[in-house]
Amino acid sequence: MRRVEEYGMVSMHSRLFSALFYALLFLVIVGLCGCGGGGSSSPVTVVNSPATLSSLAVSPSNPAIAVATAQQFSAIGTFSDGTTQDLTSQVTWTSSAATVAGIAQSGKATAVAAGSTTVRAAVGSISNSTTLTVTPATLSSLAVSPSNPTIAAGTTQQFSATGTFSDGTTQDLTSQVTWSSSVGAVASVASSGKATALVVGSTTIGAAVGSVSISTTLAVTPATLVSLAVSPSNPSIVVLSTQQFSATGTFSDGTTQDLTSQVTWSSSAGTVAGIAQSGKATAVAVGSTTIRAAVGSISITTTLTVTPAALVSLAVFPSNPAIVAGTTQQFSATGTFSDGTIQDVTTQVAWTSSSAAVAGISQSGKATALAAGSTTIRASVGSFSVPTTLTVTPATLSSLVVSPSNPSIAAGTTRQFSAMGTFSDGTIQDLTTQVAWTSSDGAVASIAQNGKATAVAVGSTTINAAAGSVSNTATLTVTPATLSSLAVSPSNPVIATATTQQFSAIGTFSDGTTQDLTSQVAWTSSSAAVASIAQNGKATAIAAGSTTINAAVGSISNTATLTVTPATLSSITITPANATIVAGDTQEFSATGTFTDGTTQDITNQVNWSSSVASSTITDINGIYIIYAGSSSIITAELYGLSATATLTVTPP
Repeated sequence: MRRVEEYGMVSMHSRLFSALFYALLFLVIVGLCGCGGGGSSSPVTVVNSPATLSSLAVSPSNPAIAVATAQQFSAIGTFSDGTTQDLTSQVTWTSSAATVAGIAQSGKATAVAAGSTTVRAAVGSISNSTTLTVTPATLSSLAVSPSNPTIAAGTTQQFSATGTFSDGTTQDLTSQVTWSSSVGAVASVASSGKATALVVGSTTIGAAVGSVSISTTLAVTPATLVSLAVSPSNPSIVVLSTQQFSATGTFSDGTTQDLTSQVTWSSSAGTVAGIAQSGKATAVAVGSTTIRAAVGSISITTTLTVTPAALVSLAVFPSNPAIVAGTTQQFSATGTFSDGTIQDVTTQVAWTSSSAAVAGISQSGKATALAAGSTTIRASVGSFSVPTTLTVTPATLSSLVVSPSNPSIAAGTTRQFSAMGTFSDGTIQDLTTQVAWTSSDGAVASIAQNGKATAVAVGSTTINAAAGSVSNTATLTVTPATLSSLAVSPSNPVIATATTQQFSAIGTFSDGTTQDLTSQVAWTSSSAAVASIAQNGKATAIAAGSTTINAAVGSISNTATLTVTPATLSSITITPANATIVAGDTQEFSATGTFTDGTTQDITNQVNWSSSVASSTITDINGIYIIYAGSSSIITAELYGLSATATLTVTPP
């Protein structure tokens, strides 16, 4: 900088030296010519002195730039002869507040912090200045991570959003951006950035703050197997008997499925018991073995113990039952062994019927009555054989009773109905699985053939059970879905003292639907000294600390933690800064507050908005909308003595 000043002074000294030189030269010429007093007259030569610097002009005038950006200034000199010259690189440049912006001797100023400084250009005693205003750093771009993830249906993915600002700093904006999913049926995304995969497909997850946005693709693959369960657990059987195992899989979407025939079954000790791929194990010798069910990397085990006990006795149940023709009777066989254990051997005995014309019986022990009469049902295993008599009556069904008679359930829930038949011989039999079930209004509730009704929508429907010409009904009333759970968002926000935070409460109902209950829940704050909360869900920060925000409807509630920092508002920024619309249209403005701890917050609904044109109307509904009936105006946002402005230009329609 010193060299630049010296160069400028040398330039000025050169001009002064030239002027003195020509003045002396003029005097010498006059002397030589005898032009002094009393001498004879001679021609006089007049030498003009060089032009001197009259003024400086600095441009641009009063510019405004953001933190971490630069502004090139220029200095134009005007001389006494009316000529001008670019003196940008010759003047001495200074900044009155180097902590706001510094300036190089090339005239380039670099913004350091928000504020204003006087930029001055000087050559000797000639100078001029202008004001440089530095505004807070603005959001330049957003980055979302992870990029293009793939998850299974029923699982979740947490996304994060990082903002890069004009001053080169970055900030986690995950809880401040607006998250969206282009295909909500494939995956939903909460305001916290957590996406929940629903069905197979792909969706675009978007994050936006004002006009700055970014997106990534979330692919949802079919639900994956999470765990296996084997039953029965740790059974004990005797040598030469069998044990049927079953395998149930639980998937990432919460559904379960019988995988008995799909898993790979194995026995750690085949000499004790082997197992078929159907899941049936056969005891070979006394001991124990580990039975394993596996699908890929998912597996589970149980222990099968084979005892040496011998069968002592066999019992068949029920004893001597009577049923009507066309119905069924399930028999069971229980074996008592020499070690005192009792085991269900229904599927291991051999079942026979002495009169297949009266009733037949399957190897699972289920007898089907065909015609009136009686037959001997026999269970046999080894040397043991136990008979019982099954009587088939010609009785006919007289009536049906459906129960419950007039139940009421909430939408999305189920109700089990039963049908009891009374026959002409006075006997009563459970016919729930044998009658034909129907619902008069399937849009209100459907019913399966096992008698289980599923409520679909509010209303009433007639549930009918019929066996031939005999039937009976019940009225099922479906009430509105009941609230199952609440979700409060944002979950863990951080705001500055004296600012506000809008919370929302989303309820999930028994029918799977969701509803915004923000204005219906009861809001409370565990520490009113830190923050209070109104019944519209808007919390107001009072002092630094943390408080638990609770939303409740009856016995259903959920919470979020609100952290209040001691930061205070340092500046306000309006977006957009300059807008142009057609008369009669609307323009939404937003206000962002920058606090003393460097954080930013959307304070659109907290500032006081005003317009320089009285015919403009300002309405605070989901942001600030300006309805214009006039021409251009200055829009002002003011809070706590700080303010910011934006220009709105209105063109004819």
